[in-house]
Amino acid sequence: MVDLSSKRRMAAQVLGVGESRVKIDPEATEQLQDAITRENVRGWISAGLIWVEPARGNSRGRVRLRHLKSKKRGRGQGSKKGAQGARAGKKRVWVTRVRMLRHILKTMRDRGELTNENFKLLYRQVKGAQIRTRRRLDEELTKLGRR
Repeated sequence: MVDLSSKRRMAAQVLGVGESRVKIDPEATEQLQDAITRENVRGWISAGLIWVEPARGNSRGRVRLRHLKSKKRGRGQGSKKGAQGARAGKKRVWVTRVRMLRHILKTMRDRGELTNENFKLLYRQVKGAQIRTRRRLDEELTKLGRR
């Protein structure tokens, strides 16, 4: 068996990959013994006697499944400890709700369903917590003669 470790190292450097990914044609070992420069190695690469194996990755499929299973457990009503505000903070809930209402108002204004005047009025009411839910927003819109 011919020692081709220096050729493999050279090829890895030329190809820009690790030595373990460099594969050498077993029938061409005698020819490859003569390759002593990088230029020789480049020639054997273009000839197809030296090539790079595709990178192997670790499949995360099992990890994903395990993660999903762990997320399911302990989420039932009986496992909940603490008040409702302890699991999702009151401020976080409020901020998401306000963002949702403001988004609805902006899309309606952009579509031309709301005048700028009504938009400003409703926007301020959302800010001041006069309008806290989607249903309440719809009621206000019907009062204004929309929808």
